[in-house]
Amino acid sequence: MKKLCILSLFLLSTILTTSSYAYDYPSAYDFFISRQAEKNNTLPQYIKPDFIRDDYKRVLPDADNESLGFFQKYPIEFHLTSNFTYSIPANTFNMREMYATLGQTFHNDYVQLTGFITANGYFDTHLPEKDYGYIKGNVGLYDGGVQAIFLDRILVAVRGRATFDINTNTFMLMPHYYDTTLDVFNKDAAFYTDIPGYYLPQNMNGAGIRVGFIGKHYEIAYSQGDFMHGIPKAVLAKFNLPNMEYRFLYAHENRNAPRSWTNELSSSLVQVSTTFRYPFLNNKLWVNAIAEYTWRENDIREIPQASFTGDTSNFAPDAHYVRLEQSIEYYMLNLALREIIQVRDGVTRAYLEYAIYGKFQAATAEFTLGFQGSTDGRYYIAGGIKF
Repeated sequence: MKKLCILSLFLLSTILTTSSYAYDYPSAYDFFISRQAEKNNTLPQYIKPDFIRDDYKRVLPDADNESLGFFQKYPIEFHLTSNFTYSIPANTFNMREMYATLGQTFHNDYVQLTGFITANGYFDTHLPEKDYGYIKGNVGLYDGGVQAIFLDRILVAVRGRATFDINTNTFMLMPHYYDTTLDVFNKDAAFYTDIPGYYLPQNMNGAGIRVGFIGKHYEIAYSQGDFMHGIPKAVLAKFNLPNMEYRFLYAHENRNAPRSWTNELSSSLVQVSTTFRYPFLNNKLWVNAIAEYTWRENDIREIPQASFTGDTSNFAPDAHYVRLEQSIEYYMLNLALREIIQVRDGVTRAYLEYAIYGKFQAATAEFTLGFQGSTDGRYYIAGGIKF
Protein backbone atom coordinates (compact mmCIF):
# COMPACT_ATOMS: atom_id res chain seq x y z
CA MET A 1 0.00 0.00 0.00
CA LYS A 2 2.83 2.39 0.87
CA LYS A 3 4.57 1.72 -2.46
CA LEU A 4 1.27 2.25 -4.28
CA CYS A 5 0.80 5.65 -2.60
CA ILE A 6 4.32 6.74 -3.56
CA LEU A 7 3.82 5.58 -7.14
CA SER A 8 0.52 7.46 -7.31
CA LEU A 9 2.23 10.67 -6.18
CA PHE A 10 4.86 10.39 -8.89
CA LEU A 11 2.23 9.61 -11.54
CA LEU A 12 0.18 12.59 -10.40
CA SER A 13 3.21 14.85 -10.64
CA THR A 14 3.86 13.57 -14.19
CA ILE A 15 0.28 14.32 -15.22
CA LEU A 16 0.51 17.81 -13.77
CA THR A 17 3.73 18.39 -15.66
CA THR A 18 2.29 17.40 -19.02
CA SER A 19 -0.71 19.64 -18.45
CA SER A 20 1.38 22.71 -17.56
CA TYR A 21 2.12 25.68 -19.74
CA ALA A 22 2.43 24.85 -23.45
CA TYR A 23 6.19 25.02 -23.62
CA ASP A 24 7.91 24.25 -26.88
CA TYR A 25 9.97 21.29 -25.70
CA PRO A 26 12.96 20.36 -27.89
CA SER A 27 13.42 16.97 -29.49
CA ALA A 28 15.56 14.37 -27.76
CA TYR A 29 18.45 15.17 -30.09
CA ASP A 30 18.21 18.90 -29.40
CA PHE A 31 17.77 18.31 -25.66
CA PHE A 32 20.75 15.99 -25.17
CA ILE A 33 23.16 16.50 -28.09
CA SER A 34 22.74 19.58 -30.30
CA ARG A 35 25.03 22.44 -29.29
CA GLN A 36 23.12 25.05 -31.26
CA ALA A 37 19.80 24.02 -29.69
CA GLU A 38 21.42 24.21 -26.27
CA LYS A 39 22.55 27.78 -26.93
CA ASN A 40 19.05 28.74 -28.11
CA ASN A 41 17.22 26.92 -25.28
CA THR A 42 14.84 29.42 -23.65
CA LEU A 43 12.88 27.06 -21.38
CA PRO A 44 12.41 28.67 -17.95
CA GLN A 45 13.74 27.03 -14.80
CA TYR A 46 11.45 27.62 -11.82
CA ILE A 47 13.33 25.15 -9.58
CA LYS A 48 16.77 26.59 -8.96
CA PRO A 49 19.85 24.40 -8.39
CA ASP A 50 21.64 24.14 -5.07
CA PHE A 51 24.38 26.69 -5.83
CA ILE A 52 26.56 25.26 -3.03
CA ARG A 53 26.57 21.56 -3.99
CA ASP A 54 25.18 21.14 -7.53
CA ASP A 55 26.78 21.29 -10.93
CA TYR A 56 25.04 23.76 -13.23
CA LYS A 57 25.62 25.63 -16.47
CA ARG A 58 26.13 29.36 -16.29
CA VAL A 59 24.40 31.79 -18.64
CA LEU A 60 27.39 33.70 -20.01
CA PRO A 61 27.90 36.70 -22.30
CA ASP A 62 29.58 36.58 -25.69
CA ALA A 63 33.32 36.42 -25.03
CA ASP A 64 33.98 37.90 -28.51
CA ASN A 65 32.05 41.07 -27.74
CA GLU A 66 34.77 43.74 -27.67
CA SER A 67 32.51 46.28 -25.95
CA LEU A 68 32.48 44.21 -22.76
CA GLY A 69 35.06 44.57 -20.02
CA PHE A 70 37.06 41.68 -18.59
CA PHE A 71 34.74 41.00 -15.64
CA GLN A 72 31.69 41.34 -17.89
CA LYS A 73 33.03 38.67 -20.23
CA TYR A 74 34.28 36.46 -17.39
CA PRO A 75 31.89 37.16 -14.51
CA ILE A 76 32.51 36.60 -10.82
CA GLU A 77 29.60 35.08 -8.91
CA PHE A 78 28.92 34.93 -5.20
CA HIS A 79 26.29 32.81 -3.48
CA LEU A 80 25.31 32.74 0.19
CA THR A 81 22.98 30.41 2.08
CA SER A 82 22.40 30.91 5.78
CA ASN A 83 19.71 29.63 8.16
CA PHE A 84 19.16 30.67 11.77
CA THR A 85 16.69 29.43 14.36
CA TYR A 86 15.52 30.16 17.87
CA SER A 87 14.37 26.99 19.66
CA ILE A 88 11.44 27.91 21.87
CA PRO A 89 11.54 24.82 24.18
CA ALA A 90 15.33 25.01 24.67
CA ASN A 91 15.50 28.84 24.68
CA THR A 92 18.60 28.79 22.46
CA PHE A 93 19.62 30.48 19.23
CA ASN A 94 21.62 28.69 16.56
CA MET A 95 22.88 29.17 13.04
CA ARG A 96 22.30 25.77 11.54
CA GLU A 97 23.77 26.35 8.10
CA MET A 98 25.99 29.00 6.57
CA TYR A 99 27.67 28.51 3.22
CA ALA A 100 29.35 31.11 1.03
CA THR A 101 30.88 30.36 -2.36
CA LEU A 102 32.91 32.56 -4.68
CA GLY A 103 33.84 31.68 -8.25
CA GLN A 104 34.76 32.96 -11.69
CA THR A 105 34.06 31.47 -15.10
CA PHE A 106 36.31 31.65 -18.17
CA HIS A 107 34.86 30.46 -21.45
CA ASN A 108 35.10 30.28 -25.21
CA ASP A 109 33.17 28.36 -27.84
CA TYR A 110 34.57 25.01 -26.67
CA VAL A 111 34.84 25.09 -22.90
CA GLN A 112 33.26 26.70 -19.84
CA LEU A 113 35.78 26.64 -16.97
CA THR A 114 34.70 27.68 -13.46
CA GLY A 115 37.02 27.89 -10.46
CA PHE A 116 35.38 28.27 -7.05
CA ILE A 117 35.90 28.06 -3.31
CA THR A 118 33.25 27.49 -0.64
CA ALA A 119 33.39 28.21 3.10
CA ASN A 120 30.94 27.16 5.81
CA GLY A 121 30.31 27.73 9.50
CA TYR A 122 27.74 27.12 12.22
CA PHE A 123 26.69 27.98 15.76
CA ASP A 124 24.38 25.20 16.79
CA THR A 125 22.07 24.33 19.68
CA HIS A 126 23.73 22.99 22.83
CA LEU A 127 22.40 21.89 26.18
CA PRO A 128 21.75 25.12 28.16
CA GLU A 129 22.50 23.44 31.49
CA LYS A 130 25.94 22.19 30.40
CA ASP A 131 29.01 24.44 30.64
CA TYR A 132 30.87 24.29 27.34
CA GLY A 133 32.79 27.47 27.84
CA TYR A 134 32.74 30.17 25.21
CA ILE A 135 31.74 28.83 21.80
CA LYS A 136 34.07 30.41 19.27
CA GLY A 137 33.65 30.97 15.55
CA ASN A 138 34.36 28.03 13.33
CA VAL A 139 34.35 29.15 9.70
CA GLY A 140 36.30 26.69 7.56
CA LEU A 141 36.86 25.38 4.06
CA TYR A 142 33.87 23.36 2.84
CA ASP A 143 34.53 22.81 -0.85
CA GLY A 144 36.54 24.10 -3.77
CA GLY A 145 37.77 23.11 -7.18
CA VAL A 146 37.28 23.46 -10.90
CA GLN A 147 34.26 22.59 -13.03
CA ALA A 148 34.81 22.22 -16.78
CA ILE A 149 32.09 21.77 -19.41
CA PHE A 150 33.39 20.85 -22.85
CA LEU A 151 31.36 21.35 -26.04
CA ASP A 152 28.34 22.45 -23.97
CA ARG A 153 27.68 18.87 -22.81
CA ILE A 154 30.65 17.03 -21.31
CA LEU A 155 31.20 17.56 -17.56
CA VAL A 156 34.57 17.06 -15.85
CA ALA A 157 34.94 18.46 -12.33
CA VAL A 158 37.57 18.17 -9.63
CA ARG A 159 36.37 19.36 -6.23
CA GLY A 160 36.85 18.95 -2.51
CA ARG A 161 33.40 17.46 -1.91
CA ALA A 162 32.99 15.48 -5.10
CA THR A 163 30.42 12.83 -4.20
CA PHE A 164 26.84 13.68 -5.11
CA ASP A 165 24.72 14.28 -2.03
CA ILE A 166 21.10 13.65 -1.12
CA ASN A 167 18.37 15.99 -2.37
CA THR A 168 18.41 19.34 -0.53
CA ASN A 169 15.22 20.81 -2.04
CA THR A 170 12.67 21.96 0.55
CA PHE A 171 9.83 24.44 0.88
CA MET A 172 10.10 24.58 4.69
CA LEU A 173 12.11 27.02 6.76
CA MET A 174 14.52 24.40 8.06
CA PRO A 175 16.34 21.60 6.18
CA HIS A 176 15.40 17.93 6.50
CA TYR A 177 19.00 16.66 6.64
CA TYR A 178 22.10 17.19 8.75
CA ASP A 179 25.83 17.34 8.27
CA THR A 180 27.44 14.06 9.36
CA THR A 181 30.71 15.80 10.21
CA LEU A 182 28.94 17.27 13.27
CA ASP A 183 28.63 15.06 16.35
CA VAL A 184 24.93 15.84 16.56
CA PHE A 185 23.78 12.90 18.71
CA ASN A 186 26.53 13.01 21.36
CA LYS A 187 25.33 15.02 24.36
CA ASP A 188 28.92 15.62 25.47
CA ALA A 189 29.88 17.22 22.16
CA ALA A 190 30.31 20.98 21.94
CA PHE A 191 27.72 21.18 19.18
CA TYR A 192 25.15 18.65 20.34
CA THR A 193 21.94 19.56 18.52
CA ASP A 194 18.23 18.97 18.67
CA ILE A 195 18.18 17.40 15.19
CA PRO A 196 15.67 14.50 15.29
CA GLY A 197 16.62 10.94 14.43
CA TYR A 198 14.33 10.83 11.40
CA TYR A 199 16.25 13.51 9.49
CA LEU A 200 18.56 12.14 6.79
CA PRO A 201 22.34 12.31 7.23
CA GLN A 202 24.26 13.70 4.30
CA ASN A 203 26.44 11.29 2.37
CA MET A 204 30.05 10.70 3.27
CA ASN A 205 32.19 12.87 1.03
CA GLY A 206 35.75 13.57 0.01
CA ALA A 207 37.97 15.15 -2.62
CA GLY A 208 37.59 13.59 -6.04
CA ILE A 209 35.98 13.85 -9.45
CA ARG A 210 32.66 14.16 -11.25
CA VAL A 211 32.37 13.08 -14.89
CA GLY A 212 29.35 12.83 -17.12
CA PHE A 213 26.99 14.81 -19.30
CA ILE A 214 25.23 18.05 -18.44
CA GLY A 215 22.83 20.49 -20.07
CA LYS A 216 20.70 23.42 -18.97
CA HIS A 217 17.98 21.01 -17.89
CA TYR A 218 19.67 17.69 -17.14
CA GLU A 219 22.71 16.00 -15.63
CA ILE A 220 23.79 12.36 -15.84
CA ALA A 221 27.11 11.79 -14.10
CA TYR A 222 29.32 9.63 -11.88
CA SER A 223 31.19 10.95 -8.85
CA GLN A 224 33.80 9.53 -6.50
CA GLY A 225 35.57 10.95 -3.48
CA ASP A 226 38.67 9.76 -1.67
CA PHE A 227 38.14 9.48 2.09
CA MET A 228 40.74 6.88 3.08
CA HIS A 229 38.88 3.55 3.28
CA GLY A 230 35.50 5.21 2.74
CA ILE A 231 35.72 5.72 -1.04
CA PRO A 232 32.26 7.35 -1.31
CA LYS A 233 30.82 7.19 -4.81
CA ALA A 234 27.49 8.11 -6.39
CA VAL A 235 25.60 8.14 -9.68
CA LEU A 236 23.15 10.95 -10.39
CA ALA A 237 20.46 11.40 -13.04
CA LYS A 238 18.57 14.70 -12.83
CA PHE A 239 16.09 16.33 -15.20
CA ASN A 240 14.99 19.88 -14.49
CA LEU A 241 11.98 20.91 -16.58
CA PRO A 242 10.14 24.23 -16.14
CA ASN A 243 7.74 23.01 -13.43
CA MET A 244 9.34 19.74 -12.36
CA GLU A 245 12.62 18.27 -11.25
CA TYR A 246 13.13 14.50 -11.35
CA ARG A 247 16.16 13.21 -9.47
CA PHE A 248 17.62 9.71 -9.05
CA LEU A 249 20.65 9.06 -6.84
CA TYR A 250 22.56 5.87 -6.08
CA ALA A 251 25.38 6.18 -3.55
CA HIS A 252 27.78 3.72 -1.90
CA GLU A 253 30.20 4.22 0.97
CA ASN A 254 31.99 2.48 3.84
CA ARG A 255 30.88 4.32 6.97
CA ASN A 256 33.44 2.56 9.15
CA ALA A 257 36.18 4.60 7.44
CA PRO A 258 38.75 5.79 8.00
CA ARG A 259 39.50 3.22 10.72
CA SER A 260 39.42 0.09 8.57
CA TRP A 261 37.81 -1.55 5.60
CA THR A 262 34.80 -3.53 6.85
CA ASN A 263 32.41 -4.99 4.29
CA GLU A 264 29.77 -5.42 6.98
CA LEU A 265 29.48 -1.66 7.26
CA SER A 266 29.66 -0.74 3.59
CA SER A 267 26.26 0.49 2.51
CA SER A 268 24.20 1.73 -0.39
CA LEU A 269 21.63 4.47 -0.71
CA VAL A 270 18.89 4.84 -3.30
CA GLN A 271 16.89 8.06 -3.47
CA VAL A 272 14.16 8.98 -5.95
CA SER A 273 12.57 12.41 -5.72
CA THR A 274 10.28 14.75 -7.62
CA THR A 275 9.97 18.48 -6.96
CA PHE A 276 6.94 20.34 -8.33
CA ARG A 277 6.47 24.10 -8.66
CA TYR A 278 3.51 25.55 -10.59
CA PRO A 279 2.46 29.20 -10.97
CA PHE A 280 -1.04 30.71 -11.09
CA LEU A 281 -2.43 34.25 -11.30
CA ASN A 282 0.51 35.60 -13.31
CA ASN A 283 3.06 34.09 -10.90
CA LYS A 284 1.42 35.62 -7.80
CA LEU A 285 0.30 32.21 -6.51
CA TRP A 286 2.57 29.15 -6.48
CA VAL A 287 1.64 25.59 -5.59
CA ASN A 288 4.71 23.54 -4.59
CA ALA A 289 5.25 19.90 -3.64
CA ILE A 290 7.98 17.30 -3.10
CA ALA A 291 7.65 13.50 -3.13
CA GLU A 292 10.75 11.55 -2.15
CA TYR A 293 11.66 7.98 -1.26
CA THR A 294 15.02 6.98 0.27
CA TRP A 295 16.40 3.55 1.11
CA ARG A 296 19.51 3.40 3.27
CA GLU A 297 21.31 0.09 3.67
CA ASN A 298 22.91 -0.23 7.12
CA ASP A 299 21.29 2.98 8.40
CA ILE A 300 24.01 3.53 10.95
CA ARG A 301 23.79 6.60 13.20
CA GLU A 302 27.00 6.05 15.21
CA ILE A 303 30.36 4.56 14.21
CA PRO A 304 31.50 1.45 16.17
CA GLN A 305 35.03 1.14 17.40
CA ALA A 306 37.62 -0.45 15.12
CA SER A 307 37.88 -3.42 17.49
CA PHE A 308 34.19 -4.26 17.04
CA THR A 309 33.78 -7.78 15.61
CA GLY A 310 30.15 -8.68 16.38
CA ASP A 311 26.90 -8.48 14.42
CA THR A 312 26.35 -4.93 13.18
CA SER A 313 22.63 -5.35 12.40
CA ASN A 314 21.58 -4.29 15.92
CA PHE A 315 22.72 -0.71 15.41
CA ALA A 316 22.72 -0.52 11.60
CA PRO A 317 19.42 -1.86 10.22
CA ASP A 318 18.20 -1.04 6.74
CA ALA A 319 15.78 1.86 6.71
CA HIS A 320 13.18 3.43 4.43
CA TYR A 321 12.22 7.11 4.42
CA VAL A 322 9.34 8.85 2.69
CA ARG A 323 9.32 12.66 2.64
CA LEU A 324 6.34 14.60 1.34
CA GLU A 325 6.08 18.38 1.27
CA GLN A 326 3.27 20.68 0.19
CA SER A 327 3.26 24.46 0.20
CA ILE A 328 1.24 27.39 -1.06
CA GLU A 329 3.00 30.67 -1.77
CA TYR A 330 0.88 33.79 -2.28
CA TYR A 331 2.81 37.02 -2.70
CA MET A 332 5.06 36.96 0.41
CA LEU A 333 2.99 34.54 2.52
CA ASN A 334 4.00 30.86 2.62
CA LEU A 335 2.16 27.95 4.24
CA ALA A 336 3.99 24.60 4.22
CA LEU A 337 3.71 21.04 5.52
CA ARG A 338 6.28 18.26 5.67
CA GLU A 339 5.45 14.61 6.39
CA ILE A 340 8.25 12.13 7.07
CA ILE A 341 7.70 8.38 7.44
CA GLN A 342 10.58 6.32 8.77
CA VAL A 343 10.59 2.51 8.67
CA ARG A 344 13.62 1.33 10.63
CA ASP A 345 14.35 -1.88 12.53
CA GLY A 346 10.79 -3.09 11.95
CA VAL A 347 9.21 0.03 13.45
CA THR A 348 7.23 2.59 11.45
CA ARG A 349 7.15 6.16 12.69
CA ALA A 350 5.37 9.14 11.14
CA TYR A 351 6.06 12.82 11.83
CA LEU A 352 4.47 16.07 10.73
CA GLU A 353 6.16 19.46 10.49
CA TYR A 354 4.41 22.72 9.64
CA ALA A 355 5.53 26.25 8.88
CA ILE A 356 4.17 29.71 8.19
CA TYR A 357 6.57 32.37 7.04
CA GLY A 358 7.14 35.42 4.91
CA LYS A 359 9.43 35.43 1.90
CA PHE A 360 10.92 38.75 0.84
CA GLN A 361 12.73 39.06 -2.46
CA ALA A 362 15.07 41.80 -3.64
CA ALA A 363 16.68 41.22 -7.04
CA THR A 364 18.24 37.74 -6.77
CA ALA A 365 18.27 37.69 -2.95
CA GLU A 366 15.61 35.86 -0.94
CA PHE A 367 14.91 36.45 2.77
CA THR A 368 12.61 34.31 4.93
CA LEU A 369 11.26 34.71 8.47
CA GLY A 370 8.55 32.78 10.29
CA PHE A 371 7.58 29.87 12.54
CA GLN A 372 8.13 26.11 12.19
CA GLY A 373 6.80 23.42 14.51
CA SER A 374 6.56 19.63 14.63
CA THR A 375 4.52 16.88 16.26
CA ASP A 376 7.54 15.71 18.29
CA GLY A 377 7.57 18.94 20.33
CA ARG A 378 10.10 21.13 18.49
CA TYR A 379 9.09 24.74 17.86
CA TYR A 380 11.23 27.42 16.23
CA ILE A 381 11.31 30.99 15.14
CA ALA A 382 13.41 30.62 12.01
CA GLY A 383 14.65 32.49 8.99
CA GLY A 384 17.32 32.61 6.39
CA ILE A 385 18.90 34.27 3.40
CA LYS A 386 19.75 32.87 0.01
CA PHE A 387 21.20 34.49 -3.10
